[in-house]
Order: sequence, then C-alpha cells, then structure tokens
Amino acid sequence: MKNTLKLRYEVDLKQINYIDMIIKAYEGIGTVNVDHDNPGEIWIDVTKGTKAEVKEIMADLGNQFEIQFLSEENY
Repeated sequence: MKNTLKLRYEVDLKQINYIDMIIKAYEGIGTVNVDHDNPGEIWIDVTKGTKAEVKEIMADLGNQFEIQFLSEENY
C-alpha cells in the first residue's frame, strides 16, 4: 500500500506480546511485526492517519518499560 509506513522500535523481548495486544486493542491503527533477524526489534505498519496515535501509545508504553524508537520508513 502506498500510504503505509513502518515504525521501527527496539523493545524488551518480554514485552512484544503485550505491545501487540495493546495495538490490536485499538482496532485498525497498526500491525505489529517481529524482526526475526534482530531480536528485540519490531516494526509497526501504520498509515499516515494513524502514525501519530501509534507513536503516542508507544511513548506512553515507554514510561512503563524501555522502548527505543529506531526509524520511520515509507514503503
């Protein structure tokens, strides 16, 4: 999809399932994917319309455990 963005994060491996459940709870804002080549790295597929909300959610989760924003990519 032309308007899809990848938000890449480094997270605690133990928190990936929790992050996935939180993003799924906000139906339709994004899809969490695990980078199997880089343990602890995930990316979240978002649209331009949901990017800000996902970044806000991830920042809030970053108050609970360590999350590092790595990059934003168009694809």
